[in-house]
Formats: sequence, structure tokens, C-alpha cells
Amino acid sequence: MKYIFVCFILCTSLTLKAQEKQHYTYSNTPLTSVIAEIREKHKILFSFANDIVNEKVITLTTDTPIALDELLTILEAQTGLSFQKVSKSQIIITGKQPTLSNQILEEVIISGYVTSGIDRNKDGSIDVTSNSLGILPGLVVPDLLQSIQLVPGISSLDESASGIQIRGGSPDQNLILFDGIKLFNSGYLYGMFSAFNPYATEKVTLFKAGTSAFYGDRISGIIDISTGEQVPEKTISGFGMDGLSADAYVKTPVSDNLAVYVFARRSYTDALKTPTYDGYAKKIFRNSGIVKDINGRILSVENDDDYTVDTSTNTFSFYDLNAKIIYDITAKDKLILSSLFTRNTLDFSFTGDGETKTDDLVTRNNGLSLKWQHKSSDARHEEITAYFSKYRSFYLNEEHFGTLLEETNIRENTISDFGLNLTSHRIINEKQSFKFGYQMSNSNVSVDLIKTEPLTPEENESFINKAKNFKNAVFGEYTYTAKNSALISTGLRTVHYGSVGDLFLEPRLNIEYPISDQLRIKSSFERRNQPISQLVEFNQTELRLENNLWRLSDSDTYPLLQSNQMSGGFLFHGKGWTIDFDAYLKELSGLTTFTNGFSTPQLELEEGKSTIKGMEVLIKKRIDNYRIWLGYTYNDIDFNFSGIQAGAFPGNNDITHSFRLSNTLKLNNFQLSLGWQYRTGEPFTPIANFDPTNSVVAFGDINSARLEDYHRLDASAIYNFKFDKKKNSKGQLGFSVLNLYNRIKPISIIYRTEEEDAGLELKQVIQRYSLGFTPNVSFRLFF
Repeated sequence: MKYIFVCFILCTSLTLKAQEKQHYTYSNTPLTSVIAEIREKHKILFSFANDIVNEKVITLTTDTPIALDELLTILEAQTGLSFQKVSKSQIIITGKQPTLSNQILEEVIISGYVTSGIDRNKDGSIDVTSNSLGILPGLVVPDLLQSIQLVPGISSLDESASGIQIRGGSPDQNLILFDGIKLFNSGYLYGMFSAFNPYATEKVTLFKAGTSAFYGDRISGIIDISTGEQVPEKTISGFGMDGLSADAYVKTPVSDNLAVYVFARRSYTDALKTPTYDGYAKKIFRNSGIVKDINGRILSVENDDDYTVDTSTNTFSFYDLNAKIIYDITAKDKLILSSLFTRNTLDFSFTGDGETKTDDLVTRNNGLSLKWQHKSSDARHEEITAYFSKYRSFYLNEEHFGTLLEETNIRENTISDFGLNLTSHRIINEKQSFKFGYQMSNSNVSVDLIKTEPLTPEENESFINKAKNFKNAVFGEYTYTAKNSALISTGLRTVHYGSVGDLFLEPRLNIEYPISDQLRIKSSFERRNQPISQLVEFNQTELRLENNLWRLSDSDTYPLLQSNQMSGGFLFHGKGWTIDFDAYLKELSGLTTFTNGFSTPQLELEEGKSTIKGMEVLIKKRIDNYRIWLGYTYNDIDFNFSGIQAGAFPGNNDITHSFRLSNTLKLNNFQLSLGWQYRTGEPFTPIANFDPTNSVVAFGDINSARLEDYHRLDASAIYNFKFDKKKNSKGQLGFSVLNLYNRIKPISIIYRTEEEDAGLELKQVIQRYSLGFTPNVSFRLFF
């Protein structure tokens, strides 16, 4: 670690100097990486549609230094694209033949915002492009949901890929789209890594703030995933495996205007348990630890449900399949059909004191989308997308004493969601554009909770809820882009939710203004609503790993989630440095004591609100092939629930300080990365008094105590090689380790309680622990 900090200090004295003529050497280098290097060397902004530069590679060696104009001519010859220099500081890249993307081009303000493949756009959104993504600490596959956690303001309290919290919002408050399909489950192995094949996901567009009026139905971040929309010039394929799964893919042109994409992945952990799986299993299948009261005294709590990986048996497996058809009907019309199928299963059993408990969990998320793009003219194009999404989570728990069935618990959550989006883009002139459209969706959500006790049928319980929400929304968005690359985007979204029977207005404003070539100031404001959210279900499950249930808001019991948020800051980028600062304020209403993120068990439903104040800082330095960046996030999250406690108290996800320091280095065919992360411990509600005779418990103030601070050191290394130069076939071997120094500490404490005659009885104290030393190895072939 001393080496890391010494390097960071040395970096402050170094700068990169762009020269009039320079040497360039590329060998099958992605065009996106070449663009990033040119931008750094010559301080030039590039505007382009991502679809036309993806899949392009450059091979070039200059014997003598050449000027930028000569380089652009060579790039045009190799790519078939047009590099138009519209000013001394801006180049527009377009296809030489008309395409359906003759729209306002995305302008990448910073290529390699964090590392290569993570770029920042002018509107504040962040693009993560898989095929050019650089190595990241602890990762040997480009898991996109893990990768975006390197961006300040984004974190996961349980170390998972799917538990992403963006600026203090809970994971269910993020909108996740996969080729236009709305998803309700995004993780495998209890969210430890994402449910999206990393080699199927071409690009992710991430919004933390300044969200386009096109997006709605969630109050936190936007994660928009695309698997690509272009007919490739030739067949592209690959195969690989790591410590958990194997995958393969092929993208092939059937003709000049028709292509088929197929991606498949399956775990093999049900047949072979590797050290990688063991590392995750030790974290997931451990739920017990020392219990202390508010004064630090160790309590004797009899938890007959405590289990570890050594006292239980488990079988886990998953698979996903993505298929896509792209058809360029004419030069003006394109049709895209995309599908997604995911399945995650777990069989778990635990035996203690003659009692056997078994758990079966199956989670599916399937979807289909059909998109039609039409180009009416160079200044106008339309898009229609229809999608269907189906989510199902089925949990079965059985408890046996010997051969006698004592209890059965069933928990089922299903969602079917159909939607239609109509969007029109209009270019008024070089500076102004307008986008507007209509969106409709129909969601059906059901929750079934069933408990049966054969020996005492009078204690059987059941809860069944079925609800639907028909949504209608219209939106409009006006964007003004000045020659100095200033941006003003203002929009309005009007939406009616049938489940709550009301109409809502959602204004949006996003401004970025350059003070100089290197310094920009920025601000945003937005109001958003959310008609569906996850509730924490405390008492029906014994396994207690996935205990969240999706439920629609209504006009009576579960209110609509609403948020007002604003942010402001500055962005400096020059001389190899990037400094990005943002401060933000979010006000949330419609929260309940059952809302995801409120883990203190309450026997009554109460409504509350939250205020989130925070700031985030990114500092990055690039020196040739070496990058070092520091990310820091401050959050102050207050909950107000007057029905359960007077005054404000910290939210369950109130992580005051979060810090990451990461390094990457490229040496010929090797890529190396080392990263250290630290954050404040999670708050929890301590036990004030406990009577071991009848297990009656009294709690202290809500979230008035904190767990130990969390920190972890991760490393990874990748070696790239070629085995058939004529066919441009490549290979990759990777190795990574999470938590190098094997520090394992509690990261959450949850209580299971029941109301009894003597008082509140403590049934179980569940402690979740951090991931220990976890290695992973990957091998890949690209054709």
C-alpha cells in the first residue's frame, strides 16, 4: 500500500505534452482506445455514435512522426468512417453511408473517465463499453454491474453486483433495462455477480443524475444495457470459462443486411465446486456470530437456525441465454428482435438437534423486445419498441423432525410486464434538437405467502395479493448544444399510474457549461416517481438470503415512492488529470417500515421519508499506460418515521464515508490492477435489554450503533496472446483475488422477532459476513 500512495504523490508532478507530430503504434487496437489516446495527446473532443465505432480495430506503425491530419486520413482508410474536423478542438466521426443514427451525436467529454472503456458523455451519463473495458481490481471478466462500482457515488453494501446503491438509493430504486426489456432481477448467487453475460452486453449507459425525460418509473439510477445493433462485417465468436461458469457466443452476418447474435452461459458449480465457489459459499451460507447488547455484554441467544458452510449442504446453478436478430430492411428502416432467458436455482439443507431444514429457491427473469427504427430524413427519425418481461421467484422451505414434516413455507412473487415506447427525434439545427414520445405499460404483480403446519392446522397462515398497474406517459425533451460544447437539456414527463389513480408531473433540467477548455461547471434538477418497489419480508423465510418481494404501490397501504433531487459541481480534465466533483441533495417520500433498505423489524406498517445529502469526488491521473484514481463518496442519510421514533435517525444504508484507490498498468501483453476500498460500517439497532429466560428483547434507538469499518484489497492480472495471426484469433488468461489479506467482519445484523404475551420475543439474530480470500481464474479464446 505504501507503493500505491508514493506513486500517487509522484503523479502530481508529471504532465503529458501533446506534440505537433508524433509516433503511433497500434496492433488490432479497438478504435475506441485509439480515440481515447488521440484525445489525451491532442486535447480534442470527439463526437460520434457508439454503434459506428464499436467492432472497429486499427493496425498502424509509423516509422517517422506524423501530424494529426495524416493520422485521421489513415483512420478513415482503415475504418471506412469519416473524421471531420469541425473546429480546432472538435472532430465528428460519421459513417460514409447514411445510417439510422444520423441524430444528435453523443459527445464524449472524457474517454477513459475512470479507465479505458468507461467514458463520460456531455450530458453527464457514463458509458461502459465491454470490448474496450480495461482491467479492474479483483475482476477477470468484465462484469458490468461490478465495473460501475468503480465510479464514485455507486456502491454495494453486501459486496454484490446486484445490490447497487446509487447516491444513497436502494437497489430496487434503480431502473435496469436490457435491450429495452425491464428487468426485476439482476444477480446470480444471491447477487454476487450480474445476471448479464459480460460478453453479450456491448454497452451500459449509466445515469446518476440529470436523467433524460425518456426514463421513468424509478427514483434512483438508470442502468441501460445494450447488446449491439449493427450487422457485423464478419463472424465474431468466443469461448471462455472462469471459476464459476463457462460461456460461448457468436455474432454472424447471414447476409449484408441480416445478422444473428447468440450468447449462452451456464455454471458448473452443481458438478464441480472450485475455490472460487467455496469463497462465495462461506460468505453466503454463514449466518451466526457473537451477539452483544448495547453495553457490549455477550448475550446467550439460542439460535437453532444458525448454520455455516460446514454444517449445511448446498447445490447452486444458473444459466442464461440471449439471442438477437438484426435486419436492415432498407437504408432507412431497421428491425431488431432481442430475447433474454435467465434461471437461478438453489437447493439447501441444514441439520441440527435432530431437525432438518431444506430450502429450494428458483428465480427467473425472461423477456422479449422488438424494435423498429425509421429514418424519415437526416433531421428526423422515429423508434418504436415493444417488450414483454416475466419475473418469477419461488421459495419453498420445509422443516422435518426425523421423518415427520413439521412446517412448510411457500413464498412466490411473480411479475408480468408488457410495454410499448414510441419516440421521435428531431434535429432543429446544429445547436438544437427535440425528442418526444409516448409510453404505455401494463404490470401484473402477485405475492403469495403460505405457511402450513400439519400437526397444528389451526396455525396455518396464508397471504395472497394480486394487483396491476396500467401506466400512460408522455414526455418531451429539448436540448441546446453550443459551439463551445455547453449543454442545456430541459424536459417534462407526465405520467398516470392506474394503481394509485393519479397523474404526476416530472420536470427535468440538466446544464453543463465550459468555463475553459479544461473546466466545466454542471447542475441538474429532477422529480421522479416509482410505482413498484421491494418490501422486506422478515418472518416467512428461514434461509433469509433473498427475502425481498416486489409489490405495487396503491392509494391506501403502500404509497407511491417520490423523489426530488438536485446536484451541482465541476469537472476538470487536462494535462493527464481528471477531477470530478458533485454535491447532491435528495428528498424521498413514500417509504415504509417494510421498504427495501429498512431492515429493523417492525410489527406495524408505518410511513416515512428520507433526506440524503452527499458529495462525490473522482481524482484520476494517467501516465502513458499507467492509471491511478481515487474515488470518495460522502453520504448523510436520515430517515424520519414519526410513528416509531421521534426525530430523525440514520438510514440502514447510511454509509458516511466510502473510499477507493485503484491502479492499472499495461506492460506489453500484460495488464495488472490493484485496488483498495474502505467504508464506514453499516448502522444497526442494538439490543438494550434481553431476558434469556423467555427470550424477551428490548431494542435501543434505531440504527444508533455501527458495525466495524469495512476495508478490502483486491488484485488482478491478465495476459493477452495471439495463436493465429492470419485469422486474428486471440486468447486471454486471467487471475484475480478478492480480499487479499482475508479480513472477514460482519457487514449486517438482522433480527427475527415475534409478538408474544410476555413481550417481543427474539427468534433469531442473523449476521452476514464479508467475503474472505476468494481467487478466480479465467481462460478465453476470441475468433
